[in-house]
Amino acid sequence: MTLPKPYYDKDGITIYNADCRDILPLLEPGSVDLVLTDPPYGCGKADWDALFPLQWYGQCRRLGVMIVIITGSAGLKDSVHLVGEDFVDVIAARNLNGMTRSPIGFGNWLAAVVALGKPRRGPNAFDFVIRGDKPRHPSPKPIEYILKLVERISSPGQVILHPFLGSGTTTRASKNLGRCCIGIEVNEEYCQLAIERLGAQGVLL
Repeated sequence: MTLPKPYYDKDGITIYNADCRDILPLLEPGSVDLVLTDPPYGCGKADWDALFPLQWYGQCRRLGVMIVIITGSAGLKDSVHLVGEDFVDVIAARNLNGMTRSPIGFGNWLAAVVALGKPRRGPNAFDFVIRGDKPRHPSPKPIEYILKLVERISSPGQVILHPFLGSGTTTRASKNLGRCCIGIEVNEEYCQLAIERLGAQGVLL
């Protein structure tokens, strides 16, 4: 089988409107430098958030040199369990002007679980401040956070694969920072939103 025609393909950014479980087996091993993803946490925040998905990891492990799973408190345990012996570390980020919900209260931090290959040496924590409006998505990640994370764990010109693309924050951050990105999103409305954000002017979008 061959890859279907992308929903969007321009300037190093490719988006597939499909289930990532159908696309991932069709990608060539070694064709991406980093898998950066933000899967559902299984905490019921939206109708697609009933379960923490597992089936994608084996395929991404076949493809990626390094896998980074963005997760809040709700998905941290499942993410660490999913990567198992591939676990390397956690990069923490503190939101200086916002809060997130956890099982025992509220916090202002986000985690990124690093598996397989190691990023270049550097700080394992950083701060960020939200400056832009939230996109039309139930659980968006701040563009300020993704910009700092992408800069920390990848280099210009590298290819980032993002299953569970959502509102397209990673595609926008990749464009801003000179990375290529392959995004996969089953919801066509979110694919359209991601394309909208790619065409918008400015940095914090």
